[in-house]
Amino acid sequence: MPISLVYLENSLVYSNALVLLAIGLTMTYLTTKIPNFAHGSLAIIGAYLLFTVVAVYKASIALGFLAAFLAGAAAGLLEYLLVLRPLQRRGTDALGLMIATLGVDIFLIGVLNIYADIVRGMNPVTGTSRDWSLRSFVLTRVAGLTEGTWISIGLVAFSLIALYLLLTRTKFGVAMRASIENPQLAQVLGVNVDLVYAVSWLIAGGLAGLAGGLMSFVLRINPATGSLEVVSVFAASIVGGLQSLLGGVVGGYLVGLSETIGTRLLGELLGLTGITAYRKVVSLALIVVVLLVAPEGLMGVNWRKLLRRMRGKAQKAEA
Repeated sequence: MPISLVYLENSLVYSNALVLLAIGLTMTYLTTKIPNFAHGSLAIIGAYLLFTVVAVYKASIALGFLAAFLAGAAAGLLEYLLVLRPLQRRGTDALGLMIATLGVDIFLIGVLNIYADIVRGMNPVTGTSRDWSLRSFVLTRVAGLTEGTWISIGLVAFSLIALYLLLTRTKFGVAMRASIENPQLAQVLGVNVDLVYAVSWLIAGGLAGLAGGLMSFVLRINPATGSLEVVSVFAASIVGGLQSLLGGVVGGYLVGLSETIGTRLLGELLGLTGITAYRKVVSLALIVVVLLVAPEGLMGVNWRKLLRRMRGKAQKAEA
């Protein structure tokens, strides 16, 4: 059975959300070396703010995404300032910081559950279930694609251009790149490394908030959705390469499309129905394969050298 246009659009929207999440996760890892397991819950905070603005207060989607960005950014910044930076200053190692992010994730799920109860009381649309979706709000077709698809494409394009300009055309971008390369030397040269770290968490949280809004177009959201989706986010960052923001883009699309279209095609090939319910296995498999073959991710591979070797072997075989 051929894959429908709706399925392809949903796959693209989901992949775009993973791209935004992977870029944010990679950015905070590059700057502070902290793997943030609460990153998925930051996205769900954005999703709930979008829902509140659009479904409860009947305001525009643009205003909803602005609220999602600000809420995610504030949550990401507070996570760093109130929990992770104090622990770093006390000399907590990477494992301790990683466990701390798990604690933050559990705390955020609790807060989101409380907020879900409040929203459920405010908006009868949610009924008695905690699961909801904004899919019906973005189904209108414009130039052949749904509004949700265009919004996801626009948000990713705008975010990538804004990040590129920030990192390459501003003094702050130079300071951020210097802090990533050598934070001690950057501090000696007058760079406020603490400010750079705080801003990176703010930006990462904001991007997560936008991604959470996009996920509400294709997934049913509840307070624990972020904890489930964080597997795919880590897979995207690791597959692309945790040392490169571009790796987040490559990994986001590779993992997102593999989970959706790849799983669907595999199910049809094997004659199995309902295999898409196990799509997270694809993310875990990709993590294992990439760590075994290319530990630094796809962006860490010297592709030119690899291609030269392959051509050389091919020429020897022909001779």
